[in-house]
This record gives sequence, C-alpha cells and structure tokens, in this order.
Amino acid sequence: MTRPRTPRPSVVVRPSFVSQETAFTVLGLTPRKFLDVLVPRCRADVVRVGRTVLLPTEVAEVALRSLTGGRATTVPEREGDDDEQPATVDAILASVGMHRRTGR
Repeated sequence: MTRPRTPRPSVVVRPSFVSQETAFTVLGLTPRKFLDVLVPRCRADVVRVGRTVLLPTEVAEVALRSLTGGRATTVPEREGDDDEQPATVDAILASVGMHRRTGR
C-alpha cells in the first residue's frame, strides 16, 4: 500500500556565491562579462577553485550597482495597492497608459 503524495511548497534558495557558470542565472551576465567586467572590480573578494572564479553574491550585486554610474536603480512605486489587480480590459490598458479604440 502506497501513501498518497501531497504537493509540498516550493523552497526558494539564494546562492551565497556566484561563478562564471552561474552568472547568467543569478546576475544576468554572460560568463565572459562576468570574468572581464565584474571580477576585476571585486579582486579582494575573489575565490578561485581551479578554473572557477567565485564571488560572494552580495559583493557581485554591489559591484553591478556601481556600474550604473549614479543613475537610479530602483523602480518608483506606484500609488495604490500593489496587490490589487485590474479587473477589466480598460483598467489593464489604462495601467500601461493606453486605451481601447472605440468604433471602426
């Protein structure tokens, strides 16, 4: 007799380190950009294991933010409740600054 399987909630795990193999998934950088741009900015925190270059994720994120050159890196918050979803097509279009064409 087998017991029934019940779905389990997903567990989200954040990596402690990022390497050239995981750079695209974790940071959105190609392995070449990771090695050529990000690693030189974080020399003091680089850990090498063979050919693999590891950086603490927090250090890599700070270095990426420093590349923005002082530009705003946060998205401005909209007024209203973020959990509230538009209920009609017109409300959805209005939320992105558009409207439906009426008549032909």
